[in-house]
Amino acid sequence: MNSPKLLDTPSGNAVVVALDHGLSLGAPAGFENPEETLETVLRGEPDAVLVGPHFARHYAEQLQAADVDIILTADVVTWSTSPGRDHGQDLWTPAFDTEFLKELDPVGVKIVLVFGRDDAETFRRNVEYVSELAEELRGTDIPLVVEPVMWGERIPDQLETDPEFVADALRMGWEFGADILKAPYTGSVESFEPIVENAPVPVMILGGPATGTTRGMLESVEGAMDAGARGLMIGRTIWKSEDPEQTVRALMSIVHDGASVDEVWESTESTPMPDGGEN
Repeated sequence: MNSPKLLDTPSGNAVVVALDHGLSLGAPAGFENPEETLETVLRGEPDAVLVGPHFARHYAEQLQAADVDIILTADVVTWSTSPGRDHGQDLWTPAFDTEFLKELDPVGVKIVLVFGRDDAETFRRNVEYVSELAEELRGTDIPLVVEPVMWGERIPDQLETDPEFVADALRMGWEFGADILKAPYTGSVESFEPIVENAPVPVMILGGPATGTTRGMLESVEGAMDAGARGLMIGRTIWKSEDPEQTVRALMSIVHDGASVDEVWESTESTPMPDGGEN
């Protein structure tokens, strides 16, 4: 595959705001009104949004008016059979027909690859789905975005961004068929740069463990870009910030223009994240 349409920008990078949380979390704090949150984010003029296919269908008019690209989430991972609750369960499944996803004309289809699971059968199904979807999308010009994460009980929280774990997870992700990797940032340019250099596909970063502030998130993005990342796919740390529009604009400056956090900070305030800032 040539350079994905998502990254067909003057800088070759992209800012993607993740808005697919309703699939797993229901109506999380700060995202109770999906249309309002979407419109606030779109005012910042991101390159794309990551959404569920039915979200894209319901808000097609707004997305088309904003001339924003869409990436679609194809699977669901959640932690309870109760709506929006976390009961410590590991529930994952493919959720949407590939033909339906293709009909919505996305610039990417995203799935997770969860490492550290106790249930080997669920992990096997996850790997199988990654490879199957890669084949179903091959030749369509729709890249498969794989998000390798260390969410399972067998990997302690402090190792979610461990460089060795991340390097192994990303290697497996593209070996299974990823065209783009949505990766945890390992916390430093020195540790992340060789991981990005060794990947034959573009690497974009996810929100990762909570930085606690909008500025902390911006600093992570600046470091990742210095290490060779091609942009980001981040959600809660953006739409829970005090001013999501300005946060998106700050990210656009860092990702596309090489601006530093100090240069964009006057328009963006450091706002504590109420419930953490992953994804």
